[in-house]
Amino acid sequence: MYQIFKDQLEKSKLIISGIKRNQRMGRDAGVDDAMLQKMEDDCKRLEAMSAELDRMQEEYRKKSDKAHGVLDELKQDTKEVKRAVKLKYDQTWWIKFGIPDKR
Repeated sequence: MYQIFKDQLEKSKLIISGIKRNQRMGRDAGVDDAMLQKMEDDCKRLEAMSAELDRMQEEYRKKSDKAHGVLDELKQDTKEVKRAVKLKYDQTWWIKFGIPDKR
């Protein structure tokens, strides 16, 4: 969970519990039960959405790691093919194989 989400949830829950303990004074200040219920619902929604974001980030990390693994393999394969062509053919032929390198 993002720290900003944690902080806001903590603050909101603290205020909700404080208003509930002092309902009469809260009502005098203009805070009604509907507002408290909305805040509680928003807290639950934020917690659920945060959990979903955490799952999505984990999935992203896994896919990103796989992609980097494939990238490393492709780099290695490209390096091996270039090396094979460079060892077999003169530098004037390299461009025909898509190798723009020069010595």
